[in-house]
Amino acid sequence: MKLIIRNFALIFPLSLLVWAIPAAAQTNMREPFVLEMPEVTALRYTSPVIRVSAKDVPMLRFRILEPFAENIDYGAIVVTINGDGANRGCDKRRDAEGKYMTCQRSADRKWGYDLNLGKNVIEIRATDKSRRDFYASYVLILGDKQAPDDTPEWKNEQAKTFRGRKYAVVVGISDYFFTDAGLKNLSYADDDARAVADFLKTPQGGRFSSSDIKLLLNKDATLGSVRGALEETFRKARAEDLIFIFIAGHGAPDPLATQNIYFLLSDTKVVDMGRTGFLMSDLKQMLDTEVAAERVIVMIDTCHSAGVNQKTKSLVSGRDLVQESDENNISNFYLTKQLFSETGRAILTSSDINEVSQESPKWGNHGVFTWALLNGLGGKADYNRDKLITMGELFQYTRSAVQKETNFKQNPRALPGSNKDLTLAITGGS
Repeated sequence: MKLIIRNFALIFPLSLLVWAIPAAAQTNMREPFVLEMPEVTALRYTSPVIRVSAKDVPMLRFRILEPFAENIDYGAIVVTINGDGANRGCDKRRDAEGKYMTCQRSADRKWGYDLNLGKNVIEIRATDKSRRDFYASYVLILGDKQAPDDTPEWKNEQAKTFRGRKYAVVVGISDYFFTDAGLKNLSYADDDARAVADFLKTPQGGRFSSSDIKLLLNKDATLGSVRGALEETFRKARAEDLIFIFIAGHGAPDPLATQNIYFLLSDTKVVDMGRTGFLMSDLKQMLDTEVAAERVIVMIDTCHSAGVNQKTKSLVSGRDLVQESDENNISNFYLTKQLFSETGRAILTSSDINEVSQESPKWGNHGVFTWALLNGLGGKADYNRDKLITMGELFQYTRSAVQKETNFKQNPRALPGSNKDLTLAITGGS
């Protein structure tokens, strides 16, 4: 073929979830926290989505309110901003309301934070003396709602060929066993996965051998079978080989521990996500410790990922997230910044932080991201007409096509590694 990558990117429709948390477990993990921006506004924030017209926030203040503050030491409080620790150098004090930390931007302080114009992810965690955990995430949007598009315009240099063995694990789940808790079935996740597997077998897609493609759809895509397929593939692949992973289905945070985000497989139970879901960080762990292959492609379409409504204590669909101010969606942030950020890996997500993806029959019974991806690999991404589709070209084409189709409501993001010139597909090949 000519499929090459040392990258990770994934396609994953995480969609249309609505279920209730058992009443006995309805503990508000966010309850102790208040976020303030003293130099910008007198408002105090507890909502997961915050929009301010300012383009700069010189100071952030994090409050831990009583009665919780009494049992939480400063050393047990961790603040991260866009994935980077922000605790060091913060001024720690207390008043009648509880404890608080005041942090400065990096221009003012050696250990300060940096914010982006547009969308930022702020997380705060704390553990009290009884070992009870608290967690809150915020999407802070500065200036315009839309973050500036800083994805590089890549150009082909010297496309690289690949002649090792090629393995694939392709997962698509539209139908779920346990829908009694409100988990909704999907429309096109299995179609997306089937189309990707079919493409890999073609000359353009690299002529993957059918015996080297593990295609798991619907009832066959259980937690055990998916883990087993990944582990077997990782054992087989040698350093000179390539591994391709594609997952399409639901994804969501655990309602009882919202810092933990899962792939929901066909036998996942909403009320027991910790034992029946596939923790996203487990995939990173497997890739880091079990894979000898130097070339790994992972694609996740985080379409319709769910958030947790803090008022109703329930998971809500991704489509609702664009209308409610009480939820956020940071799955795309985790998939890029947190899970697959190592040097040499390239990431492509279907939408930006706090956006959701769309699916419709008008895109050939696919999600718009998968539709654009397949069109790009099929030849439309060959910008320099050398009959080779590189990672850089695919990023550029897919982003542009999705933005056009959705009127910029969905903006795929690319976090490139160092392999933009590696070949993903060929056009008119034999």
